[in-house]
Amino acid sequence: MGIKPMIWYILRHAEKEQGDFHNPQLRHQDQPLSARGQQAALKLVANFADKPITAIYVSAYQRTWQTIAAVAEHLQITPVVDGRLNEIDNGDVDGMTERDFQQVYPDVWRAYIARRADFRFPGGETGAEVQERIKDFFDEKRGQHTGADILLVSHDGLIRQMMCYVMGLPVYRRGDFRVDLCGLMELSYQDDCDRWQLLRFNQACG
Repeated sequence: MGIKPMIWYILRHAEKEQGDFHNPQLRHQDQPLSARGQQAALKLVANFADKPITAIYVSAYQRTWQTIAAVAEHLQITPVVDGRLNEIDNGDVDGMTERDFQQVYPDVWRAYIARRADFRFPGGETGAEVQERIKDFFDEKRGQHTGADILLVSHDGLIRQMMCYVMGLPVYRRGDFRVDLCGLMELSYQDDCDRWQLLRFNQACG
């Protein structure tokens, strides 16, 4: 018998609070979960209680570890913070309304809505740079967790970028996907053909 295929559960965080929660270490807003988000997080235990998960990874934003705290406690696993799971860095656009974004950075706005080529957020990342940290994380953790199941908690934009990575799509196609709050993506790695298999996408959890 061969090695058991690994299953990766990739979850978007629950609903976050509104307001100003700027984190100077992250250079961006770092909102905690809202009351409704906290309730949704507690419901996640039922989704993962019977899964043989051996490790949990979260981004550096507090809403990700808050989302999975109850699950981690139930499974008796300490989540590991990994900055490679952080949301796409939109730089100076963070906190802007769409109207402000369009007026202050019209060229970037046009690239953002066109979805035909990669671009850089002013003071932030390009899609290619995000893809590189995703690849680095996937390669490293695939080697560390051979045959084991793991759970990742991340963000809307990054999970959509992960879809482009596993499906072999250009980075600017991330806008073709939608990830709801507590939406779950499930992947399995196929050693025989050296590629990822998408088992489910945006399954409702919580």
